[in-house]
Amino acid sequence: MRGRRVICCMVGAAFAVLFFPLTLSADAGDQFIVKTTNLDALQEFAAEHGAQVSPLIFYPNPSKETMALYGDQYIVKIPAKEESEIKRTIDRIQTLPGVQSTQPDEILDIYIPEWDEEPVEGPFNSPNPPPYTPNDPRYPDQWDKPMTETNWAWNATTGEGAGVAILDGGADTTHEDLVDNLYMGWDFNENDADYYEVSGSHGTTCCGVACAKIDNALGVAGVAGDAHLMALKIFGTQPIYTTTISNAINYAIDNGVKVISMSWVATPSSALENVMANAWDRGAFLCAGVGNNNIDQPFYPAAYDMVMAVGSISSDGGRWSSSNYGDWVQIFAPGGVSTSKGGGYTNVIHTSFTGPQIAGLAALIFSAYPHATPQQVWDNIIQGADTIASDVGPILRMNSRKAVEMEIIAVEERKPEPIGLWAASVQSGVIRFTYDLHASTSYNLRIFDVTGRELYAERGRTDMKGEISCNPALGSGVYFWRFKTSEGTSSGKLVYVR
Repeated sequence: MRGRRVICCMVGAAFAVLFFPLTLSADAGDQFIVKTTNLDALQEFAAEHGAQVSPLIFYPNPSKETMALYGDQYIVKIPAKEESEIKRTIDRIQTLPGVQSTQPDEILDIYIPEWDEEPVEGPFNSPNPPPYTPNDPRYPDQWDKPMTETNWAWNATTGEGAGVAILDGGADTTHEDLVDNLYMGWDFNENDADYYEVSGSHGTTCCGVACAKIDNALGVAGVAGDAHLMALKIFGTQPIYTTTISNAINYAIDNGVKVISMSWVATPSSALENVMANAWDRGAFLCAGVGNNNIDQPFYPAAYDMVMAVGSISSDGGRWSSSNYGDWVQIFAPGGVSTSKGGGYTNVIHTSFTGPQIAGLAALIFSAYPHATPQQVWDNIIQGADTIASDVGPILRMNSRKAVEMEIIAVEERKPEPIGLWAASVQSGVIRFTYDLHASTSYNLRIFDVTGRELYAERGRTDMKGEISCNPALGSGVYFWRFKTSEGTSSGKLVYVR
């Protein structure tokens, strides 16, 4: 066997995804993301060919951190042409001075799972008076709060100082139970400041589950009823691109919101997965509903590694019969009573609305532990959950009280830094990585090809020297790796030469 050697260099969290040669998918469309250090050359070429160039990050006042990640990336929209002409144009763009990578700005196939709105018709008296009872008049209807012991968690925090971003159809910005918590918002579908929900009530209901105002003598109490609520509108008349989601998530992070809730389903996309990974690396906790088909089949974005997948619990305390399930579902949460567009209230149980329950719980934890990492919040939710029997075997059910009270978060007055990691050597196809704290820790290693497609993944613990080795049997070429532990995340590039 001929020996191999490896050249490894560090790259940022948003590692470049190279497309040489470029292959266009059916949903690639006429819009592309171009990374370049020479904007003038790109703009000059675009002007000559009738193309439009705009910054990838298009919302107002992005942070320096966001611009460090995305500031050299641009959206290039090519005039409607045949696919062969579009490919020729992109091939020429790839040869321009300063261009480092191109990739399709995919039109994502995103939809909201079907759900039936059920109006609240009368009071429901909770059989167990809670230890903390807010003055919201419809609180007795909220059977979910005693079940999850959220009413106990409220003795510690109601979400002060934390925030939740709902990526959905917007919100009823005049609703009596939302106006006091609505913090900021943006319409990323039309790119303007009007994020009022026009079609349906799905976004408004998601917002209420997480952050309906508590103790305002109106309506219901959200899980994090004193947290900031950010309604980020992604649905509208325009297609939803990867950059639509990227802008929405980065807008939330830039404006101080660390909890991202997504109650929709999309086809798997390596580009979208990278957006989620970058958000996690920047300190965001992400969660999503798993779908309402009563099947064990991964749905996205819930099934991505860095997104907590949330199933549904019914009012009897067991798994809701239509909730998807399986090893890929981390936790189950109940529905309850929430806000609806037009000032009303509705009963909910679908997984679209159990995801915001977990988002609200994450906000409670961030409120109690402002310097927690996403992994620490994740661990608190999972380790604090109740294990219950169900028709599909043991499952975890949300328990807010235990999640908030878990003493596993070491409060540290600093921002987590990326861990130091490098590939030390490659011998006979075995790659050795060294973790620079020189101690054993759990890890998650993933290796991608240059298109962003995952080729290898493994979980485990480093040895006592902080080292691991793996044998992914890669061929010659360029690869990217991402290594994550509870201490942080690092990434880099491998170049194999046979």
